[in-house]
Amino acid sequence: MSHYQPVTFPVELTVERVLLKEALRAILHTILFHRVFANIKPKDMDILDLTIPIIDDPDVDRRVEEKIAAFIKASDANPQNKGQIGVMFYETRTKRVWFGSTSTEVCWEQWAITINIVTNVNEKDKQRSIKNMEKALSSLFLSILRTVNERKDHIPPITTSDGNPFPYQIVIPTAADTWGSMFKRMLDTSASPGQ
Repeated sequence: MSHYQPVTFPVELTVERVLLKEALRAILHTILFHRVFANIKPKDMDILDLTIPIIDDPDVDRRVEEKIAAFIKASDANPQNKGQIGVMFYETRTKRVWFGSTSTEVCWEQWAITINIVTNVNEKDKQRSIKNMEKALSSLFLSILRTVNERKDHIPPITTSDGNPFPYQIVIPTAADTWGSMFKRMLDTSASPGQ
């Protein structure tokens, strides 16, 4: 077990329920686009009147869609209309032992995403909420971009040319978890790349 503390970036957004999938997809893909250090093929994604770059990879898409479905299922069961999802990036460290070596995965960065879900039945309120969400998403994407460009000192050196050097997990806390307990549990166990 490592006592290394990863850098945490909190993200919070209020989302109109009808756009929950699209907003989550855009947020997760934006973070992954800027933190997957592999040779990637970009493509555009449109959400409302915004266009963002994402990774054109069926495996990344599948993982993101699985976690979005799990998030929506968990949020539907939550009467508070609030949900959380985390994105954690790891480095693989090799440690020499007596007759060989062992590998451990150490988290170096985590994104703690809190989504406040609103449902407006009145069309006027829904349109105002969507317009506010569009402004908030634009601001959020710029904030993520600024963060990844300014906060680089904690990124471990890339020591391999094989694919993505830093595995990642997308995690959804259980009802009994808090942010702290979920991240502690994830840091205490080894990562499953790409989960």
